[in-house]
Amino acid sequence: MIKLTFFHDVICPFCYMASKRLKKVVNEFKGEVIVKHKAFAIISSLEDLKAIAPTEEDARQVFLNEFSILKRYIPDYDPEKVIGKGKIKYVWSIPPLIACKAAEFQKGDEGHWEFFDRAQDKFFLEGEDITDEKVLVSIAEEIGLDVNKFKEDLNAKRTKLAVIEDEEEAKAMGIRGVPAILVNDTWLIRGVQDENYYRAVIKDILEHGEPKEIKLKAYWEKD
Repeated sequence: MIKLTFFHDVICPFCYMASKRLKKVVNEFKGEVIVKHKAFAIISSLEDLKAIAPTEEDARQVFLNEFSILKRYIPDYDPEKVIGKGKIKYVWSIPPLIACKAAEFQKGDEGHWEFFDRAQDKFFLEGEDITDEKVLVSIAEEIGLDVNKFKEDLNAKRTKLAVIEDEEEAKAMGIRGVPAILVNDTWLIRGVQDENYYRAVIKDILEHGEPKEIKLKAYWEKD
């Protein structure tokens, strides 16, 4: 058995690719890999966003730049078409991260991941404002959550506290950016990796109990 603790943000394009690739690989190791999901906000407040994007048009340009990152991985992706739908303006991390936690409260880490992936698709592919509660509730409905409980948890202090606790855990381990994947509470994979890398790491740990064939650093070791 191997435990992967996946730190990520819904509005992070690198997390989008890491999540899709990791899920595909994890599905190949049925029952042998546990994935825990942890929130990490790259835009912690509206004030932080407005400091670099004073107008809505500025904000759209910020996200156009972020969405354009996906073209490195998906050549036919059209960020201008997505942003051109006009729904994305001031979007920040906390509302969708709280929503992922609300999903987790009902369906565990699998529910968190299901909500996370759907929210990312809404954002990066459909151009939806995932800070809008109506959009978040629609995702909850799509994945079969109890919507009344979801709405309650969405506005509960304990849900926001769970997000804060995840971030504090990441910072205590020196994690300053996402995606980041902690392997068996010890070794850290930073950034986007290809499917073969994730597959090789999992096979290595399952076979040897520690990294032998793949070089990994413990989270306390400096790069």
